[in-house]
Amino acid sequence: MKKVLLGLFFTVFTVLTGYGQQGRIDINAGVDFGLPVGSFGDVYGFGYGATVKGLYGISEAGQVGLTLGYQRFGLKDSYDENMSGSMGISPVFAVYRHNFGGLYVEPQAGLSINSVSLKASAGGMGFGGSASNTSFGYAAGLGYIIGNIDISARYQGLTQSGENLGFIGLRIGYSFGIK
Repeated sequence: MKKVLLGLFFTVFTVLTGYGQQGRIDINAGVDFGLPVGSFGDVYGFGYGATVKGLYGISEAGQVGLTLGYQRFGLKDSYDENMSGSMGISPVFAVYRHNFGGLYVEPQAGLSINSVSLKASAGGMGFGGSASNTSFGYAAGLGYIIGNIDISARYQGLTQSGENLGFIGLRIGYSFGIK
């Protein structure tokens, strides 16, 4: 599945950028905050992290690119008092951004690299472990650019062990225009 998604991303990127660069080229770095929802929110609490986006103009209003980052969600204390841990989510998403003046919409899809780390104690003994997997991930966002400041909100989801997990994200970024 990884090879199919990567192949699809590179094919779409090549086709879209084959028309020539027409709009802006931006590197956008930001901090992210997330609030898990549904069954993900039952187990994990507030998340934080950072992302970097590379955006390449394909028209005056459209940009394609790539999002890379990391977001960490801690295990809720109320889940199990003898257990601690976290889940890390690293998106590798293809991005399309369509600008309407300062406002934009931004669908994303690609790979979500997920890692879980757990530690438990029982009867004075401690044990733990970690695991990771790669799954399909997606996001749909809405944002606003004020000068070089990028403020956005999104829903981001992933599939893991046959279950859909998601969170509401808030991102504050700074855009470095290259052209």
